[in-house]
Amino acid sequence: MAELAQSEGGVFTAAQAARLGVPRDALSHAVRAGRLERVVRGAYRLVGTAPNELDLATALWKLTAPAAFSHERAVRWDGIVVSGATAAFALGIGDLHPYPCRMYAPRLIRSKLPGMSAAVRRVDERDVTFRFGTPVTRAERTILDLVLDGEDPSLVADVLADAERHLPRTNFDHARLAELFAGSVGRWGVPAGTLEALAAESGVDITTMEIGGQA
Repeated sequence: MAELAQSEGGVFTAAQAARLGVPRDALSHAVRAGRLERVVRGAYRLVGTAPNELDLATALWKLTAPAAFSHERAVRWDGIVVSGATAAFALGIGDLHPYPCRMYAPRLIRSKLPGMSAAVRRVDERDVTFRFGTPVTRAERTILDLVLDGEDPSLVADVLADAERHLPRTNFDHARLAELFAGSVGRWGVPAGTLEALAAESGVDITTMEIGGQA
């Protein structure tokens, strides 16, 4: 269990443990003995390891394919990604609460687990990065998804401002942000001028956000 927890970045699932020959009753015994703690039904963390505010989000993502190891899913990404306010929190931008954990997938996720808010939405792999071993949407896609999810525009503007101030340019691509918004106007119900309005409220100069990086 200690080796599994280490390889999984602290949080692992009962199904992953079963693949290594650890039965569920051994996990239950470890919980009663105070060696394990349950993050959510079906996912565990070793007692004594430093907890993280995103442990629940990590557990919920892992439980969308509970028997797969994280390195397997990283090699062949299945399209399931932590997004929206949870992604913004993971990236350290804005002032949004990470829960319920927002998650997108190319197909419907049928889960009764508490703390998850899932939707069918396809995300391009180039718009995904990893935090704490968990795939999350990059800042550009996160900002768009917050708009699509109907988040308060002033809070989205704060996310944009933080991304501009605190993320290195390699992690915040102006051209990609403009491209995402341009491709979503009308098609996804994003009103024309949305990015311009967010930029005006956040104080971010969007003249460098033309597609292709041309002012």
